[in-house]
Order: sequence, then structure tokens, then C-alpha cells
Amino acid sequence: MVLAYPLTNAQFLGALRVEEVTFRLSHPQEHTRLGDGTVISASLGASLWAGSIRLAQANHPRHAQMEALLGLMDQPGASFLCHDPRYIGPASDPTGSILGSRTITIHTVASNMRELRITGLPSGYVLSAGDMLAFEYGSSPIRYALHRIVVGGTASASGLSPLLEVVPNLRPGAVAPLPVSLVRPACKARLLPDPGYGSGRQAISRGASFDFIQTLR
Repeated sequence: MVLAYPLTNAQFLGALRVEEVTFRLSHPQEHTRLGDGTVISASLGASLWAGSIRLAQANHPRHAQMEALLGLMDQPGASFLCHDPRYIGPASDPTGSILGSRTITIHTVASNMRELRITGLPSGYVLSAGDMLAFEYGSSPIRYALHRIVVGGTASASGLSPLLEVVPNLRPGAVAPLPVSLVRPACKARLLPDPGYGSGRQAISRGASFDFIQTLR
């Protein structure tokens, strides 16, 4: 069976033995310093999630399985759903067990495109700074939005959150009532060129790693 892109968590990231990770928001920008000491900044493009992952050592057969996945993803056009593997759910609900099978949706998007409300939460559910949320929007292609909460809050008795400030800014297409994921929230990502396949000796292979960046298409 040929795998379809983007690969799911179970098909790629969840099938790897992750030892170390960086997961950050990249803001491409330039700075100009004026004679009076003023520094002017200008954006050079969309803010995208990026990072690096180092894989744990493994016996040769297990390492070969991970190498096969890296080889697949190191092809033009290959993509996968990428979440920060250090976290599964919000800080107040680390495994997502409180959320269970609830359907969470966007309720309101503020005009400043920096804040939104979500609904369908359990009464009193707490969303904290650092928690992440994701949703799909658009078509041809479907795009995957991933945002980190900067200012959180507590859901009302009816399950409505207060306005949550997020980074990066929300993009056009973020509208009610799109479904929202709070458990393993993910963006669509691609490997950057030349992943490291590591090396082996005796019964163990080690040192495999790769860099990735979000793609909006």
C-alpha cells in the first residue's frame, strides 16, 4: 500500500524513537538601524514552525526501520504531520483524558487576528500559556494551522473559552466553526535537505537526526 502525504503521527513521527527535540516558531525578518538609534523591523514572509529531532540509538534492525522512513521523507513533495513530541495535551490535561471525545470548535476570531475563542470544552477547563491548538482550513490544498497560546484562560460553564491570544497570528481562513485539536496538535511539515542517518558499531546504530520546517501547501 502506497502511503499518502502528509503521513500521520502513527506513520512517521510516532514510529520513531525520539531522544531530543527543538520545536520553535521562526519569524523571517530584516532589521534596519537608523542614525538616531531606532531599529525598524520588517517581515520577510510567513512565520513557520521549525525544529530538529535527534533519534535514540537502537539495534540495527530497528534503526533500519527508522532509516527507511527518513529515506521516504527525504524525497521532493513528501510531508508529514508534526507536533511537539514533548507534549500530548494541555498542561491541565496532559494526556487529553479530560477532553475525551469532545468536539472542540472555533467560536470567534477577533478582528486583530491574534485572538480567538473556542467552544465545546468541559466546564472549567483550563488552557495555559504554552498550550498548543491546531485546525485545518481551506481546500486545494488543505492547510494545517498550528498555534501556541500566549494568554490562556478558563472555560465557562457552557464550555466557551475567553479570548485566547496565540502565536503566530491567525491567517485568513480561520473561521467558526472549524474543528480544533488540543491533543497532539500538528502542522504539516517537510524535512530539510540532508538528514543524518547516523552510524553503527557492533549491535547498535546511533546519531540519526533531521531538521524540519512547516509548509502551508
